[in-house]
Amino acid sequence: MNPDLRELIEELRADLEAGQPETLSWAEIQGAVPSDKIPDDVPQPVRELLEVADGILAGAFSLSSTRTYGYFQSVLGDMPGFTRVSDEPDKWFVFGRLHEEPLLLHRETGAVWYFPRTDGDEWYMREEFEGVASDLDSFLAYYVFGAGYAELGADDDEWWNFLADQGVAGSDDEDGEPGA
Repeated sequence: MNPDLRELIEELRADLEAGQPETLSWAEIQGAVPSDKIPDDVPQPVRELLEVADGILAGAFSLSSTRTYGYFQSVLGDMPGFTRVSDEPDKWFVFGRLHEEPLLLHRETGAVWYFPRTDGDEWYMREEFEGVASDLDSFLAYYVFGAGYAELGADDDEWWNFLADQGVAGSDDEDGEPGA
């Protein structure tokens, strides 16, 4: 994991903990888990995230923990046929949810995929499934912990306001990484 992203996650966790119990309803970043406690089938980028945060609730995002990752994988068999995910479930890893909808990591490429939101349709009924970031670090830095949260999450919830208060919601460099 990018050291700057690791530092940002640790800083945000400390700030959220300082605001508890009020922050618990919309955000929580769990502590790290030792690498020997992470199952072997977890892809390296997700392993690195778990070594920093064993589960994240960040507004519209819920990222798996070592306790919940098995449950998250159960959705692989229910993926719409056009995605071809259920034909090749070993190539995919469900690492979290966005608005209760699966977020997937392609094991070979490291790219993050999701179902773009449409009005009224459940994710499993949609006909769009697309890559949203080339790797997990970029996805986390921009969409979960940065300015891109307004694009996929919301631009008017507690998490967005928290990111704005932290100075990361509106500033990003050309790589999508949060600015200083």
